[in-house]
Amino acid sequence: MARGGLDSEIARLKHRDVRQRRRAIRVLFDTDMPRALEGFVPLLNDKDAWFRSKALEAHRKWAPKQGVESLRTLAMHAWLDARRCAANLLGDFSQDTTEIALLLIEDDDLTCARKAAEALLRGKDAAEYASTFQTHTDSAIRRMAVLSKGAIPEHRAAALHDENQGVCEAALQAIVDKGEMLSEEGMKEILKRGINASPMLSSAVHNAGQVLIEIAEQADGQTLKALVKELRLQCDSLEDAAILLLLKHELYVVVGRWMQGKKSEEIDALRWKIIGNDSVNVIERARFIERLIGRCGEKEIAEANRSFLAECSEELLRISAENLSTASTELGL
Repeated sequence: MARGGLDSEIARLKHRDVRQRRRAIRVLFDTDMPRALEGFVPLLNDKDAWFRSKALEAHRKWAPKQGVESLRTLAMHAWLDARRCAANLLGDFSQDTTEIALLLIEDDDLTCARKAAEALLRGKDAAEYASTFQTHTDSAIRRMAVLSKGAIPEHRAAALHDENQGVCEAALQAIVDKGEMLSEEGMKEILKRGINASPMLSSAVHNAGQVLIEIAEQADGQTLKALVKELRLQCDSLEDAAILLLLKHELYVVVGRWMQGKKSEEIDALRWKIIGNDSVNVIERARFIERLIGRCGEKEIAEANRSFLAECSEELLRISAENLSTASTELGL
């Protein structure tokens, strides 16, 4: 469309005849010339809701091509839908939208404020706003801050104590994703609040403190499986701090599962000690014996099993021990 034709269609947006105005809108949208946006700004104040909606549609269509300044009128408008439109468009610009976002971050409407915060946390001053938003009244903005590129380890550690559960969980996940270690204090807060302990298992094993004991004492199912997996990743011997701590507190089921597949004189001695410990769940002890079937051809295993069998009175344990003994006998031991 020639410049004169475009200006003519823009001018018709102010025509007293509604039909003329509607026709101009159709022509301008079909032509798709970003400069036409200037003609739609006055329509934000039109009494007809249809024309106001078309003004917003025009901004969504052309504002990103016209530059950030095209959002200022929307961001400062009394009409909530206009401000929300500006907020939702902040992420569509390749230019810095900080100035407009700062107008919207103060908006009473949470949609506007949250979209503005999201834009600020993506921008060049993300670190500044990640710090500022730590104490924002809206928990969603605090959550965005702790997950943002501008957040630092201190921000994430502090957010573990946030009054909002979602913020705390986000901080925990961010810490885990970044491979950072949790403090005992931070982990105690997480346990106290009943948040899933699985993401902090690496830190619990690494710290080898009271939190590891609390987790191990309550662990079952998938949590127990994950804890044993983490122990295997970090601990190679009975002298590792986490293993020593678990043994001190007689958490033999956890240690026993960690020992699965390991063999040495010290580990085998501990294994038979656990199998013979009446305080350990009998099903777990029977499983420890069953896992030795693959080693039935070892003289030391066969002898230790026969010694155990001679003194064992528990039926389930005797069945497992007799199966192991039979397997050893078939191999001439």
